[in-house]
Order: sequence, then C-alpha cells, then structure tokens
Amino acid sequence: MSYALRWETMPSIGSMKVSALLGIILLLCGCGEAPPPCQKVAQSPLAPSAGCLVVTDRGILLVRDWTGSVALPGGSVQRGESSRCAAEREVFEETGLAAVAGDPARRFENGFQLFWCEVDASAVPKINRPFEIRQILWWQPAEARHIEWRYPRQGDQIQALIAERP
Repeated sequence: MSYALRWETMPSIGSMKVSALLGIILLLCGCGEAPPPCQKVAQSPLAPSAGCLVVTDRGILLVRDWTGSVALPGGSVQRGESSRCAAEREVFEETGLAAVAGDPARRFENGFQLFWCEVDASAVPKINRPFEIRQILWWQPAEARHIEWRYPRQGDQIQALIAERP
C-alpha cells in the first residue's frame, strides 16, 4: 500500500502526524535565547498581563503581528512571576531587546500593566517569535501614517502618557 493511500485511509492518524509536526516546529522556534534575569523582582503590581513602553531617540518600540495590527510588546504574566519581570521577559521574547522595567506607566481596564522601560540605545532588535511577530517598528507619533492598532485608541493613549510624563 502506498504512503498516499495509507494517508487517505487513516485521515485521523494523518492529521495527528501533521499536528505533531507543527507542534514540534512551534516548540523549536520558541526555543531561543533565555531572557536576561529580571532587574527588579520585588515591588511590582499584580496583573494578569504586562508590557513595556520603550521610548528612545529612534521612536516608540512596537510590534506588528501576523494579522497586521500593532501593539506595545507585552503578554501574559506566568505563574509565580511579577508583572515587572513579565514585561521585561515579553520585550525580550518578542524583540530580542533586554529591557529594564521602571515605574508603572498605566494599568488598563483589562488588567494589562504597562511599565516605562529602557533598552540599550545601540541594541538591534530581532524577532524571536516569528510565528507571533511579523515586524518590529520604531514609531514616531508625529508621522502621519495610518497604524492599525490591536486595541482601539492605543496610539492616542500612548501619546497622552508620553505627554504627561514628568
């Protein structure tokens, strides 16, 4: 019996093979460098998710996902992890940049805790999660280009935070 015929006669086994193969590929792509150690483990607000607002001379650090929408780097807080450490880890996982989370910038209605973060000015970003992140951007708010934000009014909120920062 040919391989193609066996694949057709056992569709559930074939789809399990494809699922297993895709799972292995995703695991391998997610296994990159370990993030740097968290800089400030203590004194972090509790939150289900966290991220960083990184502002440099290059602009504001953003990531574009495969749907085309843009957001600040961030994601879920892992069990036993502080929101500050999660923000630093997520920036590294998504952009390859080692961030240091500073003061809290804002807590959004969905619980997302945003921190003011810093990165080395000479560091070059790289996509560590190619199945999640399509592009890393340095956004200049004065630019007139249209950005499709992942969350409504996010661009306006980011600009307001920067304008209010002492």
